[in-house]
Amino acid sequence: MIGSNWVGLVGALLVLLVSYDAIRTTLSATDSGPLTNKILSMLWAVLVRIPNKRRRHAVLSATGPWFSLGLIIFWLIITWAGWFLLFCSSHDAVVNATTSAPASLIERAYFTGYTITTLGYGDFVPDDNDWKMPATVAAANGFFLFTLAVTFMLNVVSSITQKRQLALNISALGKTPAQILQSSADEGSFVSLSIQVQQLQQSINTVGQQHLAFPILHYYHAEHSDKSLPLALTRLYQTLALVCYGNNCLSPTTRSQLVSAKNVVEQFLDTLGSAFIKPKAESPDIPDLASVAGLPGFNRPASELQSHLKSLEKQKLLLAYVNKDGWEWQEIW
Repeated sequence: MIGSNWVGLVGALLVLLVSYDAIRTTLSATDSGPLTNKILSMLWAVLVRIPNKRRRHAVLSATGPWFSLGLIIFWLIITWAGWFLLFCSSHDAVVNATTSAPASLIERAYFTGYTITTLGYGDFVPDDNDWKMPATVAAANGFFLFTLAVTFMLNVVSSITQKRQLALNISALGKTPAQILQSSADEGSFVSLSIQVQQLQQSINTVGQQHLAFPILHYYHAEHSDKSLPLALTRLYQTLALVCYGNNCLSPTTRSQLVSAKNVVEQFLDTLGSAFIKPKAESPDIPDLASVAGLPGFNRPASELQSHLKSLEKQKLLLAYVNKDGWEWQEIW
């Protein structure tokens, strides 16, 4: 193994691949790196299939932090392995600092570890000028990776807090779309609803951009439904779609504010592709909306309201969003 150019080539490819993945995940502000996306998506797909509902939510709620920690450890291990293979590509790449004897495999792994963790040289050093520069690059690579990891974790923790606060604020409006509409009907004007959703728009935009920049946020699951952002946003979207379509008594200002809020939710949904959330093939089932059709200001029959909701293209994406977070569509209503 020691002295093979092919080993060095594989090592260089590993270092480049994991560096690209880490930079793409932490700095691109659009999506995650290819390794991160694939690995996390596959693991999550297994966990959301846990049949017992309570156990599923308990496991998923604990998964996010472990995903983040595991991702950083994965980057470090692959980086370590890559540089280890590079330092194995030449007999004289690493030698004993005292005897100048070529290092063994274990000794090269040891040298690689304290080099990329920027602890300086110990019992083993690069043998000649040809390997001093690669060792320096390895130390810089390790320092850069550690810095990225710390910055990434701080941003993720801050974003999680905002995500759950937004979910709580939306859930405070009502536990179902019908409840939200009933509590904010205002004799058919829905002025209070327009004011409340207007106050939420900036938070929805901010959290949406955070999910675009850090798709790993999708894997931070809330065990309780009132803290679940997928459930909260889906309920809000149903509410806004119903009132904008079913109520012809809205003032122009109120309608404009409600439509604007609906558009903001749709913009958030457009970021879901970064987390491999794709629309379902069919629209979700819509329950009987007689209680909504009977509210002040509504002048369309329940069947027409049902048909309208079912026809909305975003419903397929919302169904996928809810299901991928481990919830069922029935929990919206």
